[in-house]
Amino acid sequence: MTKEFQKHHKIVQTKKAQMLELSAYLEDGLYTFDKDLRTVYNTAKNNHPMINHLNIPEKEEQLSLKIEDSGQKDFNGTILWFCINGDIKIFSDDEVLVICANKESYQRKIANDTYFSPFFRIPALINQDAKHNMLTEAFIHFEDKTDNDAAFILKTVYDDYRSYFNYLTLHSKVDYQTLDHLLNTSSNGKHIHLFEKIIEKISPELLSLNLPFINLHGDLWSDNILLTDEGGQKTLWYIDWETAGKYVFFHDFFKFIWNELDVHHNYSYYQRYIAGEFDEGLTNLFAIFHLTFEPKYRQSYFCLFFLNFILHDTDNMAFEYKREEIIDFERKVFPFMS
Repeated sequence: MTKEFQKHHKIVQTKKAQMLELSAYLEDGLYTFDKDLRTVYNTAKNNHPMINHLNIPEKEEQLSLKIEDSGQKDFNGTILWFCINGDIKIFSDDEVLVICANKESYQRKIANDTYFSPFFRIPALINQDAKHNMLTEAFIHFEDKTDNDAAFILKTVYDDYRSYFNYLTLHSKVDYQTLDHLLNTSSNGKHIHLFEKIIEKISPELLSLNLPFINLHGDLWSDNILLTDEGGQKTLWYIDWETAGKYVFFHDFFKFIWNELDVHHNYSYYQRYIAGEFDEGLTNLFAIFHLTFEPKYRQSYFCLFFLNFILHDTDNMAFEYKREEIIDFERKVFPFMS
């Protein structure tokens, strides 16, 4: 038995135990894990829209679990999703039960919903249970996205963020700082060797430029955007605000480009950006903060975003987790830079 198999087996057993503990929130039936062991679903509910996007193993590799408790259920979930931050999400046909890992996570979710929901379409909170660090939100019955939706997604995101930016400037809710300041904090300084090559790609004048840092989603990309279509009327929804926080104002736009490139191997957004297709929109967004977008700094802006992303979490564990992502960034993006 290899170490890799032993590790895999241990994870499976741990998650099976967690499922048994949560049986009051899951419908009875046969459950199967996806290959990544992050999602487990009731095989009788394979028409749920989330199932279509799972990486399902071959039949002989499937790992199944029978929920034995057939008593009164507190929630009729059919899909369980293990979040990276330790939270657990259980999906029914119309609702999502979020079981937060701790009080801090619960309070952060409530705070994010309160802050961002006036500006962005977020699934409605239906119930809050502070005693058990649980909340329930509406499930968005989304449609599968196609290449034809890309233009609608980009325009809607741009319009939503432009409106949000305008509100912040109008009400003086913007903080300014430099990336040099983030780099020179004691917690970041000891890790600087990890991202020295990225710093070298940034024009020095940008590192010392006062830039707006505002509350943002933090992990914007197509997987965290849902589309609904009612009678030909499309609506865009934003989900998974767990990494929301203060970032440089253009962070979310470039995080979208980076995630598509890194995870979906879709270089088209990055190539369009470097070719100047997004210059007009970025020029308008920069102008909201009385800044000038300069096309000569396209590569620097992108590296500056990534540096902000890396520096956002400053504890040692976060840096270790992001070390591989730094390597991926250098390997996947640097060859396209002059």
